[in-house]
Amino acid sequence: MGEVEIVESGSLDALTAGWENYGERTRIMLFGSRADRHALRNHGRMVAIEESAVSVFYRPREERAEMTEVGIDHSSASFQFVDVAMADLGRWMQPLIGQGWKRGEVEIVAANGASFDSENWTCFHHPAMKLPSEIPLKESPALITRKAFVTHPGPILDSVSDSDMDAIVASMTSEIAATVVEEPQEETDPVTVDEDVIEEQAEPIPLDEEEIPPVVEQKEESPLEAELRQVISLLVAGGQEMGDIMEHPQFIEVSERASAAGVDVWGMFVRLSDDS
Repeated sequence: MGEVEIVESGSLDALTAGWENYGERTRIMLFGSRADRHALRNHGRMVAIEESAVSVFYRPREERAEMTEVGIDHSSASFQFVDVAMADLGRWMQPLIGQGWKRGEVEIVAANGASFDSENWTCFHHPAMKLPSEIPLKESPALITRKAFVTHPGPILDSVSDSDMDAIVASMTSEIAATVVEEPQEETDPVTVDEDVIEEQAEPIPLDEEEIPPVVEQKEESPLEAELRQVISLLVAGGQEMGDIMEHPQFIEVSERASAAGVDVWGMFVRLSDDS
C-alpha cells in the first residue's frame, strides 16, 4: 500500500513539476462530506499505486456566500484536488467507487474578486452530495497552496511508523464503531416453569429423497474473472463507452489472459453491458 508524506505548504503545480515527463497524468476533484475528510487524508495508505500522487484540500472562506447561491453547503462539504498518474486512476478510485461515489463534470469559475480562466474538472462525488454545474473559488485549484498529502508507491519513507499506522487504523475503527447504534433489549421477567410439566419431544417426519430440493452450489468467481469485472467497471466509471472498452489497452491485456485461462470474456462483457 502507499506511504503518505505530509507537506506543510504546497500546490499541485509546485509539487508535481516535471512529473509529466515520466508518464501521462490527470487531475480530478473529490467532492465529499466533511465526515469523509479524515478518510480522504489517509486514502493513499489504502491503495497500491505505481507512481506518486498529490492531493490538496481546500476550505472556502471568502466565496462561501457564492457557494450557497449555487446550492453548496460549505459547512458540510469537503473539497479535495488530486494529481495522479493516469495508469493509477482506477486504483485510486476503486475503493470510493465501491462505496457508491459517482463521476461527473464541474466547472471551476473565478469567485468575486478573483481572476483566472474557468476550468472544467472531472469530479467524483459522494452519493449524498449533489454536484452543482459550477463551483466558485478564489484561486485556480492547481495553484491552491495548502497542506498537501503526497502518496508514494510503497513504504519508502520512515516518517510513519508501525505504531502510527496502528493508531490510524484504531482511530478509523473507533469512528466506525461509534456509528453503530445498538437497539436496547427489553427486560423480561423470568418465566417460572412448573416441574410437573413434561416437555413433549417432537418426532421427526421422514422425507422422501425426491422431496428434498437439491443444494445449488454457487460457483466462486476466479481471480481473473474478478480482475476482468473490476477493469470493466472502472473503465465505465471513468466515462468509457461500452463500445470503446474492448479497444482499451487495459481491457485487452486482462481479457487475453482471461481467455487463455478459459474465462468466458464475451459473456461477462455482455452481462456487464446489460447491467450498465
